[in-house]
Amino acid sequence: MNVDTKTLFMAVLIAGILGGFALNNSLFNATIEVGAEAPDFTLVDPDGNEFSLSDFEGEKVIVLEFMNMRCGTCKNFEENSLKSYCDDTMPEDVKVISITQTKNADDDELAERTEEMGWDFIKGKEKITDAFGADRSPTVVIIDKSGMITFSNSGSMSQSDLEKEVKAALE
Repeated sequence: MNVDTKTLFMAVLIAGILGGFALNNSLFNATIEVGAEAPDFTLVDPDGNEFSLSDFEGEKVIVLEFMNMRCGTCKNFEENSLKSYCDDTMPEDVKVISITQTKNADDDELAERTEEMGWDFIKGKEKITDAFGADRSPTVVIIDKSGMITFSNSGSMSQSDLEKEVKAALE
C-alpha cells in the first residue's frame, strides 16, 4: 500500500483536530453541576490566611459569588442583593465568599471591598472558576453543609431568590 505524503499529512491533521476537539469538549463537561459534590479548593484571603472549602463542611452553607472587581453587574448584585441579605436576614450558619476573577486585583483592594461589604473577597484561580462553570460574572453557587452543590446561577439574582435558595440548602 502506497500512501502519498499529502494524504498522510491530511489524515494526521484531521485526527489532531478531532482529538483536540474531543479533549476540549471533555474539559467543558467536567464542570460541576447541581447535585454534585463541590470540589474542594484552598485560597488565601487578603490577610494571608489560608482556608479551604472543606473547612466549612458540616458547619456552614456557603454562598460563592464568582465575580470581577470592575463588573457593574457584580457590584449591583452585591449592593442590592448580597449586602442586604448579609446585613439583615443571613443565618449564622451561612458564609458568603466572593471569588474575584480579576487577575490584577491586589490585596488592598480586596481588603477594602471586604470591609465595605461585610464578607470575604478573595483572589481566585482559573481552575476553580472553570471547575464551577463560572464563565459569567456574577455566578452564584450555593453549597450545603454536606458539601453538595444545591444551586448554581450565571447572572444576577434578587435578594428574595437568594434567600429562597439558601433556605433550601439549609433544609
